[in-house]
Amino acid sequence: MIHVLVMGLPLAAGLALALLAGRRRWAPPLAVALGVGAVLRLAVMLIAAQDPWQPYDLDHDFRATADAVLDGRDPLVDLREGGWHFLPMLAYLLAGARELGDLLGLPWEITGRVVPVLADLALVPLVARLSTDPTQRVRALRAFQYACAPPVLAVSALHGQFGPITLALGVAALLAARNGRVHLAGVLIGLSVTSANWSVLLLPGVLLAVPALRHRLTVLAWTAVVPAAFLLSSIPVFGTPVDRLPATLSASLSARPVVGDWGWTAIVTGGQQVVSGGYGTVGTPVLGIALLAAVWWWRRADPVDLTLALLLVFLIVTYRFGAQYLMWPIPYLIMRSGRGTWPLIIVCSFWGAFGYVYMTRLDPVAWGEAHVWWALSSLVVIAFLIRALPERKPVADSIPLRGAAAEQDA
Repeated sequence: MIHVLVMGLPLAAGLALALLAGRRRWAPPLAVALGVGAVLRLAVMLIAAQDPWQPYDLDHDFRATADAVLDGRDPLVDLREGGWHFLPMLAYLLAGARELGDLLGLPWEITGRVVPVLADLALVPLVARLSTDPTQRVRALRAFQYACAPPVLAVSALHGQFGPITLALGVAALLAARNGRVHLAGVLIGLSVTSANWSVLLLPGVLLAVPALRHRLTVLAWTAVVPAAFLLSSIPVFGTPVDRLPATLSASLSARPVVGDWGWTAIVTGGQQVVSGGYGTVGTPVLGIALLAAVWWWRRADPVDLTLALLLVFLIVTYRFGAQYLMWPIPYLIMRSGRGTWPLIIVCSFWGAFGYVYMTRLDPVAWGEAHVWWALSSLVVIAFLIRALPERKPVADSIPLRGAAAEQDA
């Protein structure tokens, strides 16, 4: 219980600051938002680093991946099946963090979390820049609220997951697209997709922000070229045989079929976590249809609204789930700040914290018992996800292009 109270303190402080800022209409300068965000993340990271319990992927898979890269071994080939299922870009980052930690004498429990925390802090000004409110004061408020939001604190500083990296690249790509920097937008969204394949959910919003067809084709080209380049990099870096690349690509697109944590699969399994590929046979096409329907329904909306809708629909319908998924829509929720934004963030904060902070203290038997009602209670979170869906409101005026793209269209 002591750990629950200690870890819960910065998470609760973040939520209180975010809600109080909204109520009082605070608009602190960006430097203040970054400072408060850094302090909260540092507090969570230091508490998590001292904890005997560490997230399995961070403690085992990510560490082993960094060591494999430093030893010149391809993690997709040499590590356990499912232990690493990403293209090499993030593996290189992990290896760099591992090497830096060794040079500075810092433990992996710290260095393994540094890159996600830095990426999460980079999202603070990006949220301000992409806020759908034109008022500078409101944009400053949004940045401060994102800096304090508990779900992102937990994913970046406690879990050390890659969501902040993927989102920082994806949000930066949308900003570049809105500013008419088409090639940069393509490279950034390509890097985002390289870091995690779920980032394809961010691609339609970037394409919507680029009005000319040839510019959209440019973005799509970079989205294909960048992941391909990182896939091919395993040949000179690791000596991976060329004929092994198809299997390597397949491994990077795979995922361990764990279900029963969320939504309809929790109902079917009675809240029990099970490993079964059969649920994907039904869940994958249902998810695909739902996402295509969302693209069509919000096709004329603001790019932020389209992206938010796709991320929320994914969470509502998905058959596979990890608590870190709750972070995905947070930047876009706060940018838009609609009627269901803060009720959803509050619910996600408590539901996610229960899983991250309390359930990790339990023995296997107690964990299994708690998991049943925790998984089934995800239906409450889903109800708030549905309520937070953006309105199907078309953009009144096209977003003006700036920079090179404007000159090309002139």
